[in-house]
Amino acid sequence: MTKDNRTPRTETRRKAQMEARRKRNAGLWFNYENRGRGRLRSGVAVLALALGLAACGTDGPRDPIGLTAVSHGVETGQERRDRQTTAGVRETDSTDPWFAGAAIADEPAAALLARQVLEQGGNAADAAAAIYFGLSVTYPAAAGLGGGGICLVRKGGTATVDTISFLTRNPRGGGAIAVPGNVRGFALLHARYGSLPWGSVVGPAERLAATGSPVSRATARQLAASSATIGASPALRRIFMTPGGAIASELDVVTRFQLAATLAQVRSQGVGGFYAGQTANRLVDAAAAAGGTLSLDDLRDYRPDVAPAQSLNAGTGTLWLPASSVGAGAYNAALWSNIGDASPAELAEIARRTAVGLGAPADIDRDFGSTAFAAIDGKGGAVACAVTMNGPFGTGRVAEGTGIVFATAPANATLGLGSAFLAPVIVTGANGERLRFAGAGAGAPKGAASILYMAKNAASTSSAFSALEASPADAASPAGAIVCTEGAGSCALGINPRGDGMGITAVASGS
Repeated sequence: MTKDNRTPRTETRRKAQMEARRKRNAGLWFNYENRGRGRLRSGVAVLALALGLAACGTDGPRDPIGLTAVSHGVETGQERRDRQTTAGVRETDSTDPWFAGAAIADEPAAALLARQVLEQGGNAADAAAAIYFGLSVTYPAAAGLGGGGICLVRKGGTATVDTISFLTRNPRGGGAIAVPGNVRGFALLHARYGSLPWGSVVGPAERLAATGSPVSRATARQLAASSATIGASPALRRIFMTPGGAIASELDVVTRFQLAATLAQVRSQGVGGFYAGQTANRLVDAAAAAGGTLSLDDLRDYRPDVAPAQSLNAGTGTLWLPASSVGAGAYNAALWSNIGDASPAELAEIARRTAVGLGAPADIDRDFGSTAFAAIDGKGGAVACAVTMNGPFGTGRVAEGTGIVFATAPANATLGLGSAFLAPVIVTGANGERLRFAGAGAGAPKGAASILYMAKNAASTSSAFSALEASPADAASPAGAIVCTEGAGSCALGINPRGDGMGITAVASGS
């Protein structure tokens, strides 16, 4: 029965079902344990207000976010750990007409922005871009506008996968400060594959920066681990320290007005609002003050690279990795071969040896300031991404007036290798048909090993999730994936078991 010829009784029943879902979902944002109820309620209210404001802009529909296709539609890393088994995995029925997509991210507020975009009719590319810009606000040590990354993209209904590489680059004049690639990269992703207006994917993050957001557990962990870097930078101290001189902790509210202004330029002017004009001039001046050589020509001439993803045999399916022309593609292909039938306990060492064999130092297990995320849509489209600052908060230098932290240049002998271990992964049927898996790893080599090990075991949801639980992934070297054993619409969320990220599902409007 179509929407236009529903009977009044059917329509009444449908509305009642929607209302019942809405009531089940109300208020279920985070699962903070060991916290007083008053503080939890306050923190949830602040987050709900911030995201509500993000939904009220002029760049897209003003539909409320909150309806979900399964249970309460979000699952935190803590909830995942609490279950400890794959029994009761929240999956969406493959015939569910409400399914609009799903996403995972290492920080919850960014994942919720993806749900907003999907429920406004956006596709996987729109959702991935929204996640990234959200992370640039809420997960800054790994996803700053000064960094770079790689995405794999599968358009729904196609049998091929593309690589979009927008890694940081060395300025022509050398030095420690990188040429940033993230803004151009996600602009290209959106331009080629997105469906919503550009402002609809950037605007929510802009408003989140301007209105402030409570620090999530994931971000609190990240800030605490970067306390030395924050303490050494007056600009970072102003942003991430409380008036009492402490690093912002869970549920403290952080507002980023300068970054909001930069995002407003990006929203209204596209890449020209970042790589040219006032923002570009400020980046060049700030880099010079920090001893860097970043120039207007470096910014103006930056272009992402697009190439077919490399495909490898994955038993009954096809594994898609970044193009072999990219360092991460070469590393992940070698690692895939080396993992073979290794046990989970061997993964970290195999990943380290593979990296050393390609020229990395022996002590490569460190925090590279990286994060991984993925999104799918109801039409089988998928985007898997990993981005890095080449060290937590990159150089630790902030361009005054922009809120932008400079990433470390790839020329750095150790931190510059962070880009090589980015590991976006997509798995399809043998001939590219039917999406089965979309995920990513990042950080030290063990993050890449973890996502590849999960992909090797993606024949069933339970085996994929067991592989993730047993993998060496951690908060600094994350891995996670959306597993769709029966195709898009029948998917489960594999969240990094030792992080505090979130997975979401979204409801198709007007179904």
